[in-house]
Amino acid sequence: MIWELNFLKWLTRANQNPSLDWLSWILNIFTLACDKGLIWIIAALIMLFFKKWRKTGIILGFGLIVFAMLFNNIIIKYSVQRPRPFEIEPILSARVSDWMLPHGSSFLGFFEVPDSYSFMSGHSFSSALCATIIFAYHRKTGIAAIIIATIISFSRLYFGVHYPTDVIAGVIVGAGCGILTVFLAHKFYDKIVSWVIGLFKKDKKTRS
Repeated sequence: MIWELNFLKWLTRANQNPSLDWLSWILNIFTLACDKGLIWIIAALIMLFFKKWRKTGIILGFGLIVFAMLFNNIIIKYSVQRPRPFEIEPILSARVSDWMLPHGSSFLGFFEVPDSYSFMSGHSFSSALCATIIFAYHRKTGIAAIIIATIISFSRLYFGVHYPTDVIAGVIVGAGCGILTVFLAHKFYDKIVSWVIGLFKKDKKTRS
């Protein structure tokens, strides 16, 4: 934990240089875009409107709910209960205040200073999860998703809201859960869809 704090403090001192403000603005956009998994939720919803992408969108939604929200954000975070690094180190707290909304303020519940536990990084987990799923079904788009996921994960270190091990674990476990999600979809997706369609057909027959 000491080496992690030292690394974050070194990174913070480096990026406080005004000449890097342009990078801070870019990373701030990426890190806020993934707050509460927003960018991936929007991507999944958009995919539902296109036949080619509909299956991917449904699988993304499943992965986000079961693994990102329930498994990581509830089970893991509240089991480990690791405090955020900026809650311990003042220099990190100042950096977070410079680039994010003041603690306690928010916009529609989004874009606020994180007050949940630190391990594992939810941004890194959900980004690795979704990038893995997208890559499994759409390789070219998946490469772009992996690049976005990498930038988002780095931004969590850049602003000092997560320890390196939070991000590393989030990426590894998130990607693993993405592979598991694709495996489950391969095994059960068609059966579940057929079952749901069957329910609607039965409902129509009953009404007629």
